[in-house]
Amino acid sequence: MIFSRSTEYAIRVLVYLVMNSSESNKIDVQRLAANLGFPEPYLRKVLQTLAKNRFIGSAKGPNGGFYATKKTLKVTLLSIIDLFDGLDFFNTCGLGLHECNEDKPCPIHNQYQIIKGNLYKLLSEKTVEMMKDDMEAGIAFMRFQMNMA
Repeated sequence: MIFSRSTEYAIRVLVYLVMNSSESNKIDVQRLAANLGFPEPYLRKVLQTLAKNRFIGSAKGPNGGFYATKKTLKVTLLSIIDLFDGLDFFNTCGLGLHECNEDKPCPIHNQYQIIKGNLYKLLSEKTVEMMKDDMEAGIAFMRFQMNMA
């Protein structure tokens, strides 16, 4: 895994919400935690960050919970990674050498730059909606525990 657990949880919960929620069908954190198999306290923090940054909607009260919005559909993987992990990964040496740069490249510098560039492009273009569409078309898979409590 190249990204943090928070990023992993955020990606999975966003896709889940896009597939299973709406403003009129909010899902509470307990149900999300059960359906996704995530620890509730950790998921709660991820959801709060996503809601605070308007990646998802949230409502308090007896009919409250979290839900996907039109903006959720357009969220890119890169924006999720940036929110939770930052983008320093794209500015680091593949071998972890601090002195690696264009003038003094490490042994894998040039090839690694290509890989990072391709990964950046993929992550900046792939949206939550595209992942949902791929799953609905049966060309991609993401496991959700379906305890519809």
